[in-house]
Amino acid sequence: MRKKLNSRGFTLIELLIVIIIIGILAAIAFVAYSGSQNKAHKADAQSTLSEVRNKLGEYNADNSSYPATIGDVDNWMGSSSGGNNTTLAGKFTAANSYTYAVTPSGCGDTVASGGAVTAGTTACTGYTLTAKGTIWGGATPADDITVTN
Repeated sequence: MRKKLNSRGFTLIELLIVIIIIGILAAIAFVAYSGSQNKAHKADAQSTLSEVRNKLGEYNADNSSYPATIGDVDNWMGSSSGGNNTTLAGKFTAANSYTYAVTPSGCGDTVASGGAVTAGTTACTGYTLTAKGTIWGGATPADDITVTN
C-alpha cells in the first residue's frame, strides 16, 4: 500500500482555526447588534417622554394643574379630551425596555383626574417624568432619563 503525498483536504488544526475565527466574528457582531438595540430603545424612551411632556402641557392648559398620578396621565391621553392617543398611553404604561413614572410636585392631598382640587389643597404645579432603563435585566443609571418641569 502506497500513501498519497498529494492528498487533498483540510487538517484538523486548520478546521479548528476557522471555527475559532468564526466564533470571534460572531461575538463581535452580537455585541454590536445589542449596542444598537440599546441605543434604539433609549431613543424611543426619549421620544416617548417628549410626547408625554407635550401632553402634560396640554393637560395643564386645559385643567390649570398637572395630573396627580400616572393613571390619570394614561386615562387622559386615551380620552377624547387628551386627543384619543391610545398608542402613546399604551406605550407609556407598557412593559418594555424602559419603565416610566410620573412624579407630580406641588400637589395637595387630593386632585381629581379632571383637575378639580378638593377644598384646602393645592393643584399640582409640576412633575418629574422618569424612564428607568431595564435593558438586559439591569441597565446602568446612565440609561435612565429624567425630565422635570
